[in-house]
Amino acid sequence: MSINYNFAFKNSNLQKWERKSPSNLLASNVSLKRKLIYIFQLLKNNPAIFYPPSFILISTLSIHIINIYPTKISSSLESDHLEYTKVSQKITTIESKIKEMQKHLNNIKVFYSQATPTYLFAFYLQNSIPQGVQLNDYSISDNGFEITASSPSIEPLNQMLTLILESPIVNKGSVSIKEISRNNTRSNSGSSINSTLILEVHGEILKLTLDKRELLYEESFAYGLSKKLLRFKTLDQLIRL
Repeated sequence: MSINYNFAFKNSNLQKWERKSPSNLLASNVSLKRKLIYIFQLLKNNPAIFYPPSFILISTLSIHIINIYPTKISSSLESDHLEYTKVSQKITTIESKIKEMQKHLNNIKVFYSQATPTYLFAFYLQNSIPQGVQLNDYSISDNGFEITASSPSIEPLNQMLTLILESPIVNKGSVSIKEISRNNTRSNSGSSINSTLILEVHGEILKLTLDKRELLYEESFAYGLSKKLLRFKTLDQLIRL
């Protein structure tokens, strides 16, 4: 174990000098005025010790004071911000669902706007058959329609053709006579020959808008189809607002 020993003072008249610590005036019983003067002189004589921490302290205190009002306002608006965030999330969810519904409506819209109007065609065809004409056969598809009818004379067939051209679902420019023929048959008694004219007509169906379909459904008393179409139109308009 080493021993810390100063040999300079062995057998010597030298004495070790130690700096005396200054008296603590603040801890003494002097008056308050002297203590204040002492503190002032101490700060004045030692600016390097006083200014840096004082600047930091004053700056911190100033920043804190300045932030009191914004912090108070922010705290008062926190509940509103949370409510706004919840509402924004709900709106985003609703918009997402609306887009999904719009996509679904676009997929099924073709069934209302492009579907072949079979009921309407049958209704207006029935109104296009005058007395004296027999409807032998008819067919309808997306590509058009074909009608085969017969009559003992040409006048009822001409009237039928005119009524077909006046039908609101028929493309008038596409209607043409495919074939007209005469069929002769002998009566049961065999004494006479019955002559029948057979007319084959074909044409195209108009592409109806939703509004036009609704109007024709009402006109043809198709109230069930009209209500179904109206519900679809109402939902489509509501979603696209």
